[in-house]
Amino acid sequence: MLKRVDLLISHEDCWTSNMPYIAYTINLEVYPHKDYLRSRILIDSSDKNITKLMKSHRSIIKIVSIDKFKGGTYVDFLNTYRGSIAGLLYDREVLILGNIIENEMEKWSFVTSNKNIKEIVNEAKNLGKVVDVKVADYDPMLYPSLTDIEKKVILMAYNYGYLDYPRRITADELAELMKMSKVTFLYHLRNAQKKLIRFSIKNMLT
Repeated sequence: MLKRVDLLISHEDCWTSNMPYIAYTINLEVYPHKDYLRSRILIDSSDKNITKLMKSHRSIIKIVSIDKFKGGTYVDFLNTYRGSIAGLLYDREVLILGNIIENEMEKWSFVTSNKNIKEIVNEAKNLGKVVDVKVADYDPMLYPSLTDIEKKVILMAYNYGYLDYPRRITADELAELMKMSKVTFLYHLRNAQKKLIRFSIKNMLT
């Protein structure tokens, strides 16, 4: 049976241990034969020292580009494949649902078979300190697979009237209420809306 796993790990040998802000991985490209990953992340801060913090860690190979937004930063960079949690998960051929860096820890959500979980967790322990592991049944046909932050954002948008017409709250106000940048709020809201609409079209309208 397929299981959804939420793995929380403190990974000292990774750039994430140098990240004092919340960051969301929005894209991963892997090149195992070249021993690097290309990561694109959204950081919930416009701190100008972010680049220095990341560059100072040995796991970062190259910063490709950085774009600043109001209250947020987009970073496109290369980091080492071996010794990374992403590398471990790709080697194990799991379905990665999402990744969040918070409090200098990594939270990975992924889908795998029940028999693989113990081995993956044990390998993760060789890379860092596993803080928490949550396992639940996974059935993609029963509901759209929203991440925890996407669920929180869509519920807040609904409850506070952001989805009403006319809107009862602005994106800036709701983002401030949720202690995140407007860019981050809109990114997760649009992801959640897209998943819900896609699920509805696939399972209800066809």
